Amino acid sequence: MLAQEARKEKLDKGADYTLQVDRYRETLLAQLYQRKLASKIAPPTKQQAQDYVSANPTRFAERKVLVVDQVIAAPNKITPDRLRPLKTLGEVKTLLDEEGVPYQQNAAVFDTLTADPRLLTGILALPDGEIFVIPQGGRLLFNQITGSRSVPLTGDVAVSYAQNVLRQQRAGETVGKQIEGMRKAAESKITYNPAFKPAPPKAPSKAASPSAPTASAQPAAPAPAVGGAPDAK
Repeated sequence: MLAQEARKEKLDKGADYTLQVDRYRETLLAQLYQRKLASKIAPPTKQQAQDYVSANPTRFAERKVLVVDQVIAAPNKITPDRLRPLKTLGEVKTLLDEEGVPYQQNAAVFDTLTADPRLLTGILALPDGEIFVIPQGGRLLFNQITGSRSVPLTGDVAVSYAQNVLRQQRAGETVGKQIEGMRKAAESKITYNPAFKPAPPKAPSKAASPSAPTASAQPAAPAPAVGGAPDAK
């Protein structure tokens, strides 16, 4: 009924409507193309999935569900050196109150099955009860584990889950490589807004030996401990 009224008022003839329809059409076509690329990928074998399960015990055999209390601080300019000594959520709230920083409290559940493996490694290495902080959209999430429950994922269910994870990883890699190749091929025809133009690739160092192996660049794992909190700007 709303759509019928919009047509009566000729809203489907306006520039905004045309722009939105074109945008949705382009998005749909891109999604269909990515789906087509992904459909051509050989599915992971059962053995590969079993190997993945064995290599990630904290996600499967040693899976845990953690109960977490949170303090979510609004964007602020508290420097990291003032956050490092904090050990409890009570101390966090005291500092935020002193600085007049708004915050809210929350309770959450943290499943090691779906957690970022890099973040998970840091969290599980923390002393019992110590808080950890995660930046999120300009805010800081201070977390403290208050309980945990062992929920192993094993057998065929674990293998099936692992196969799906591996399938998604391969699909992402395949689509990413295709997009990168297409972008490079069309580079001379692309006009960038200066704010979004990618930086030119760095020239290789002259001091580096051509035959020397280079270490693969790995993204830095988020620092889970408050002592490693990022600048809260």
